[in-house]
Amino acid sequence: MEQHVSIDTLRRDPSLYRDIAKNALLRWRVFIYWTFLGVFDALVFFFGAYFMFENTTVTSNGQIMTTNTHMIFGNWTFGTLVFTVMVFTVTLKLALDTHYWTWINHFVIWGSLLFYVVFSLLWGGIIWPFLNYQRMYYVFIQMLSSGPAWLLIILLITVSLLPDVLKKVLCRQLWPSATERVQ
Repeated sequence: MEQHVSIDTLRRDPSLYRDIAKNALLRWRVFIYWTFLGVFDALVFFFGAYFMFENTTVTSNGQIMTTNTHMIFGNWTFGTLVFTVMVFTVTLKLALDTHYWTWINHFVIWGSLLFYVVFSLLWGGIIWPFLNYQRMYYVFIQMLSSGPAWLLIILLITVSLLPDVLKKVLCRQLWPSATERVQ
């Protein structure tokens, strides 16, 4: 469990505030890093899902069937897969960058993931009378019924979180901040 700097420690050693004084953490290098990470994640999400749909054939009713998994997918499934990976990755990145956990953090982070899954199941599993068309009907459920889709979701989330975890571990070991040295 991560140890945190107490208020007494901060009062005894005010130099620990140096890392956050005058927006010291808002530098071009940090901005470029996060921009590069966003582009990397976008490429991982899109092309990871794209390669799952690479070996496909079009059925007589216009749906796409993958030749390796024999699952029927379409553009809505592709988008749902990419969006699901994005929601989980961004939320887990937030969890990785959280230094002090309270019950509110747990409620919001894990609750938002639960809300996304429940909302997607309800939105796609019910015929809504006020909509003129139901393009998302059972898309999320069909996607989650596929083993390769589950594997791809887990794999893409892992690949996209890997740079964050490596940076966090390496920076803490090689270039610890003043706060981390006190911990």
